[in-house]
Parts: sequence; structure tokens; C-alpha cells
Amino acid sequence: MIELLLKEGYIDILNIDIKPPRENKHSQYWRQCDILDLGALKKEIQAFNPELVVHLAAKTGLTRARLDCYAENMVGVRNMFEALKLAPAVQRAIFTSSLLVCQMGYIPKHDTDYKPSTFYGESKMIGEKIVREQKDLNFSWTIIRPISIWGPWGEEPYINLFRSIKQGWYFHIGGGHYRRSLGYVENAVFSIYKLLRAPLEKVSGKTFYIADYEPADLYDMANEIGAQLKARRIFHLPLMPIKVLAAIGDFLRGRGWENVPLQSFRLKNILTEYVFDMSPLKEVVGPQPFTLKEGIARTIKWLKLNQQL
Repeated sequence: MIELLLKEGYIDILNIDIKPPRENKHSQYWRQCDILDLGALKKEIQAFNPELVVHLAAKTGLTRARLDCYAENMVGVRNMFEALKLAPAVQRAIFTSSLLVCQMGYIPKHDTDYKPSTFYGESKMIGEKIVREQKDLNFSWTIIRPISIWGPWGEEPYINLFRSIKQGWYFHIGGGHYRRSLGYVENAVFSIYKLLRAPLEKVSGKTFYIADYEPADLYDMANEIGAQLKARRIFHLPLMPIKVLAAIGDFLRGRGWENVPLQSFRLKNILTEYVFDMSPLKEVVGPQPFTLKEGIARTIKWLKLNQQL
């Protein structure tokens, strides 16, 4: 996000995070702050007095055992509103939610048609409700729900996908083609920026999914990654033995191994198709800058430059 803002000519940028930026050249814009520390957050926001705000901070992961483990997604959102109310220059704020406010495979009928199946998803649902309940604000808000963002600076599972294909131990599961809405990271950042600059009446109080406009066929995407990496041919594994391995993963997780590579929940996510109507985003944002093939090429280049592949 910072890289795009700099290219667009922005100079006064503040990045609030508990961790330093992964790009050293962005350190000058970073202030260490925990969004759960309301006093510190108010101090930083008041001092900077921003005009445009993108709230990306969150606690992620699906393995935590209690809802209060995701306080950043609930209390953090409320704290951000309390801080922004003290900054008179604020014009717009974008709050980041998740597609997991609904269970995988469920396409909601409207913005508040919630159906979470995990504590993480529930925490994001509560975060959205906190946004929607705000009254008498001096700025407008927009909610975004990113969908499976992948690309440079990414982590698992998609970076691991590139590595496993390169190393020759990735296999297609079953024989089907699974279509899924995915978001290449530079397209996602571009879309968020465009939402910040769009006419107010098109974005105020609205919710947008953030992804590439066309869904990816995971079978074809993996083959394209393999072709660009000049990796060996990707083979198929029958579904039944994979289900057995997932069941073993469930058992191991029950015995305390939280990050077991394969379990039934993850397998279901892999096999579930979900394709979202991206026309509302496209209507506001216009053409996105990168195709799937270009995104794959740029990700491979970044991985190699950073010695991660």
C-alpha cells in the first residue's frame, strides 16, 4: 500500500503497526503501536491527523480456541473509531473485514447476511457490526472483504504453493477443476486505493469484496506456476487417501498440533468452489493492472529476489 501511495505522489504517510515493515525503506513511515492500546492509538492518530485511513490490522488464523483471542478484530475496530473521532481532518476510512463472515462456499444475499463458521469469522462479523452501528461521524466509512490475497510479501498458503510446485511435491487433489475468486496483491492494493479516491456516493457506507474480477481455475493456475518455474509435471492424487490423511490431521490437531499441514477443515476449503460477483468493485475501480499470468511472473520474481524460492 505504501509503495503505491508513494508512486501516486503522497508524502505524508503514517503506518501504525505492532511490527516493523518488511520493506526497510518504509521504516520512516512506521510508528509502533498496538490497536488494543487505546491511549497510544489516540496519541498517534491525533498527532498525524490523517485525511484518508485504511484499517488493515487484524488477528488472523483459524485455530484459536476462543472468540476473545481475536480482540484486535473487535476491540481494535472500536478503538480505531474512538481515535478517529479526535482527528478533525479525517474524510474517509476503509475498514478491512473478511469473506469468512460467512462460511466457505456460502454466498451472502446482502451485506449483513452473516453466517460465520469459525471464531475468526465471528470476530470479523462483530467488527463489521461495530462499523455499521456508528452514528454522527464526520467522515464516511467503507468495508472491504479481501478474498484469498496472494503474491509478493505473502505468506502461507499461497507462497507455499509456489515452493511445493518448484520442489516437485505438489499434487492436484482429485480430478476436478476448482474455480475460485482470488486476489493478486497488487490488484488488491490498486482497488483499495481507487475506493479511497472514488466519488463519495459510490463508496460511502458500502461493502466491497476485493479480488480479481475473473475467478481462477486452481488446476490451471498451478499448471501455469509450474510452467513458469519449469517444474515437473503436476500429478493427481485420488481424493479418498487424502481424506484419510485429513482425518489423521484432525486427530493430531486434537492432540495439540495446531498447525498440522492437512486437516478436514482445510481440505474442505481446498475443494470448495466460491465465485463472487465482482461487478460492484469493477464499476467503481475500473480495469485492474495485472493479469493472472503477470501476477504469477511477478510473484516468482519477488520470491527469487528475496531468496524464498
